[in-house]
Amino acid sequence: MKRRPPYASYYRDRQGVVRWRFRKKGHRESQTKELFDSRAWWAWYEAAQNNLLPPIGSSRTKPGSIDALAVEFYASADWQSLRPTTRRTYKGILDRFRDLKLGPTRCGSLPVAQLEPKHIRKVIDGMADRSAAANNLLKVIRAVLSFAVDRGWRDDNPAIHIKPLRRRTDGFLTWSEDDIAKFEAHWPLGTKERLAFDLLLYTAQRSGDVRRMGPQHVSDGYIRVVQEKTGASLQIPVHPNLRASLDAVATEHLTFIVTKHGQGYTAKGFSQWVSESANLAGLPKAASAHGLRKAAARRLAEAGCSAHMIMSVTGHRSLKEVERYTRAAGQKDLATSAMKRIART
Repeated sequence: MKRRPPYASYYRDRQGVVRWRFRKKGHRESQTKELFDSRAWWAWYEAAQNNLLPPIGSSRTKPGSIDALAVEFYASADWQSLRPTTRRTYKGILDRFRDLKLGPTRCGSLPVAQLEPKHIRKVIDGMADRSAAANNLLKVIRAVLSFAVDRGWRDDNPAIHIKPLRRRTDGFLTWSEDDIAKFEAHWPLGTKERLAFDLLLYTAQRSGDVRRMGPQHVSDGYIRVVQEKTGASLQIPVHPNLRASLDAVATEHLTFIVTKHGQGYTAKGFSQWVSESANLAGLPKAASAHGLRKAAARRLAEAGCSAHMIMSVTGHRSLKEVERYTRAAGQKDLATSAMKRIART
């Protein structure tokens, strides 16, 4: 293949068709199915370079529809101000919402001005068995309709007073001390699985941040992290157990954890690999990489750390999430003390 020019990349869609994508900061993203290096392909590339192409999907939308609103949202400064990870999440959720059917009608073709709370509730009701996904959808719809109000598409936000579904779970399973001991017994120092485990547990970071960690981030006894989700800049002391694990695994790459082909893991690939490694160690199927982050926060709380101390390690920006760990740890200590007092009565 002839060397491709800057800002152009390609991928295969679900039908196996090669699509080319143009991405450049300050320019509108564009895609084409034209054959690479053809006259039509270069005409598309030239137009993309000069920012002359219409927003993706604008030719397929009805004016005033949710599809048209999505196109304007994706081309807005509001969209560009979101973090890349947030944009990917929002786009996936919004595009799936547009493809959902509300009776015989596809949601994306509904007029924004005629959207009512009952329409949104009906969609949410259809996801009652997936409360987390339903609540994430509601969050995105609220944001998009708030954008619609700001841009004069309508006068109110019909999603603002819809209550999220009550979740019946505490989210990702927090690893217990027994789970941690089982994993350590199965995966000794020197294995890639143990290194990933120690990075997750002794930095208390999200898997996306752990996947990007490498030797260049460690110096003077600290590991430096700029969180992908929040942008928070952290310096975390290297725990002795993590130091031993780092010393036991030689790396020639810019990241500590790579695939057998020497490439970095994708988000899904890393998550699946950690869960599979945990299952091989005899842990429950629900054991996940994020569960180790929660275990790290639990350990900090049980060690008597305040919510603010825990936040300095985990990078949480809200006390609400962290206080759950401190409350749980405090309850255990208080209950133990209480039962000791009546042990001899």
